[in-house]
Amino acid sequence: MKKIMDIDIADIVAFSKGIVVARKDTLKSGKTKISFFTYDVKLERPTASTRGAYLLNKFGENYEAIADQLSDFIYCDACQMGNKHTAIAYASGEIGLFDDKGKLYWTGDLQYKGCPISGVVSDGKYLWCVVPENNCIIRYSPTTEKIVLRIGGDSSTAFLNPVSLSLYDEKLYICNYESCKIRTVNLKDFTVSDYKTFDEPVYRYIKANDREVVELESGVYIL
Repeated sequence: MKKIMDIDIADIVAFSKGIVVARKDTLKSGKTKISFFTYDVKLERPTASTRGAYLLNKFGENYEAIADQLSDFIYCDACQMGNKHTAIAYASGEIGLFDDKGKLYWTGDLQYKGCPISGVVSDGKYLWCVVPENNCIIRYSPTTEKIVLRIGGDSSTAFLNPVSLSLYDEKLYICNYESCKIRTVNLKDFTVSDYKTFDEPVYRYIKANDREVVELESGVYIL
């Protein structure tokens, strides 16, 4: 495991050669400035980037239309759905759905047992989100506007304060703040397994260009 950055990070998204990072800097005036750079995980080299490159890799080809409709396009998660629509989710539980032209057609607050969801990935038909306060993940149907499956929660110890999730090769990777673990859920049979354990909280897991990147409390690392 190699540390590649310990800057104040606002967001990280994957791109073809690695990751695009939104860096947060505090100016002398006290205001916050966001700047962008890419990190090539094979060459292990950062390069200055642009707002457009960040938005493209986060929201897809209709990124400008989507970003223009959001009051905050940094502090949300986004994913592409099977119908080429885009879903976004805030930690407050607010969800937004955009069509294949980038037009917002549905928004609402999604909660489970009174607690807001966070994070969002799509398996094509459904959206998956974490529910940090209930130690679970849920599968949500945009078509029926209902939660159709929950994994964890109640007396289960499958997840402990899950804070984010990602999806690769029919497996969900769930980052758990309290247990310092990444756990996986196999979408073929919904079995839960340990994947990686760290000595500190883990916030984010990304696969990019055949490498694995994690954001831990102390910084960003290549595994």
